[in-house]
Amino acid sequence: KAGDLPALVELKDIRGDFHCHSNYSDGEATLADIAAAAKKRGYSYMAVTDHSQSLHVANGLSRERLMKQLAEIDRLNAKLKGFRLLKGSEVDILPDGSLDMSEELLARLDVVYVAVHSKFKLPRAEMTARVIRAMENPHANILAHPTGRLIAMRDAFEIDLDAVIRAAARTLTAIEINSHPARLDLDAANARAAAAAGVTIAIGTDTHVLSELDNMTYGFGTARRGWLTKANILNTRTAQQVLAFTRSKSRH
Repeated sequence: KAGDLPALVELKDIRGDFHCHSNYSDGEATLADIAAAAKKRGYSYMAVTDHSQSLHVANGLSRERLMKQLAEIDRLNAKLKGFRLLKGSEVDILPDGSLDMSEELLARLDVVYVAVHSKFKLPRAEMTARVIRAMENPHANILAHPTGRLIAMRDAFEIDLDAVIRAAARTLTAIEINSHPARLDLDAANARAAAAAGVTIAIGTDTHVLSELDNMTYGFGTARRGWLTKANILNTRTAQQVLAFTRSKSRH
């Protein structure tokens, strides 16, 4: 009645997607197919974020395979018009909070996701410290699926999300709304809390087959339920603005 609701993000505001796996790791599509599918959706960029080397179950990339992928992305980008594949990785957060990739390789990437994929039963204080240490890495750009939940399959791990949100604001790390229907993590309430704390939100579809690009609607819906505006969401920025965001942290 007061007319002071925020102007919520609109689907037309979304310019790209940050979470996609190719056939280099546990996805099905080639890099060229991913670029074509994302461009067909009207996106101007798509981040390729295959798993890092320690996640053997997902065919994580060794240094050699990652370098091969980055070279292929360079070749594709040289031919693409009005569209850019962003070089990324979903890098495992190891139990001590260090990242599963050398600083030299991390520096070569446009977008670095950090994610917990192991040791889900750590005590709350240890898990919280683990994730915060990972976000403090100057190359860590986005925290993926921050509670690790799989709906009806696995409960969220024990973590102090309020402390994580404060650390994300302090370290200039975005937090993901993972759009996969099995995750939807962050949920709407925590997405709203993060945005209120000044944290940038990234929506990622966690695509493994190209049809899962449609997951964007679920993450987008979660963002609207969390009262997020265009200004809160990284996906509404141009590729150059995204790169300015990810590179600003390492210079911070």
